[in-house]
Amino acid sequence: MTPDEVLRYQVARGPLPASPDGLSSWLAALHKRLPEVRLDLRPSPDAVSRLRAAGLVVEESDGKTVLRFPADGDALDRVFNLLGIGALEGGGAAALIAAMERGDEHPPPLSLPLRIQPAKACSLGWSSELFSLTVLVSNVSLRQQDGALLPNGKPVVAVCAEYDRALTSLDPPSIASYLLRHAREEGVPMLRLPAGFLRTPLRLESTSRLARAPAGRSEALARAGKFLDELDQAWQQRIGSVLEVAWPVYRPQRDGPLLDAVVGRPLPEMELR
Repeated sequence: MTPDEVLRYQVARGPLPASPDGLSSWLAALHKRLPEVRLDLRPSPDAVSRLRAAGLVVEESDGKTVLRFPADGDALDRVFNLLGIGALEGGGAAALIAAMERGDEHPPPLSLPLRIQPAKACSLGWSSELFSLTVLVSNVSLRQQDGALLPNGKPVVAVCAEYDRALTSLDPPSIASYLLRHAREEGVPMLRLPAGFLRTPLRLESTSRLARAPAGRSEALARAGKFLDELDQAWQQRIGSVLEVAWPVYRPQRDGPLLDAVVGRPLPEMELR
């Protein structure tokens, strides 16, 4: 969602709450309709308690306080007012747009199917915060009517940019045990995608609005892209076009592995922020 889209939404959204009564349920509904923005705040301990009591997620770590709020500046101003918290300098819309412009990482628009919802992730012991890793897949085409991912006859190779590893399978997603820099010695897995009348193809879907890309996505993409370029040269221009696909995952509550949100199994540890 762009800053212009945020402003347009605020015009068409409808009435804001007039009292704190029912505020938490109103915010929960807003969270389902809009992506979250992470705002760096310097609130008092009392303000943090009030925000959390309204059902908002406020993270405190390394001396920083981060509020996760739907991308609606008018709603942000109204919530702060109803909770008796001091207004943000310049207003909520300006604060949200500034935060979005600082965090310019966006996940790919199409995703592997999200099967594990946030509530289920929490029940399994992971955070409800949804992230999208980026998988680069070579030599595939997308069937527009149903989002089916189909091979085009050339070698299909997939790389997870943030893990810096090749995938050994896309359905379900599974990563190699070695980094890309060791792929020449260990081997680059070539994937077989299900296709044809008797095999149901892998179907992509729109990336969840709740998902956000990890910090450093651009750098990770650059590394993965360089590897695929080198592989293309080594394989005499057989890599061809590359499609970016989001891979939904949840981070742990504290330390530990990520949770694959496609099939619900643990993945290798990685710091997501």
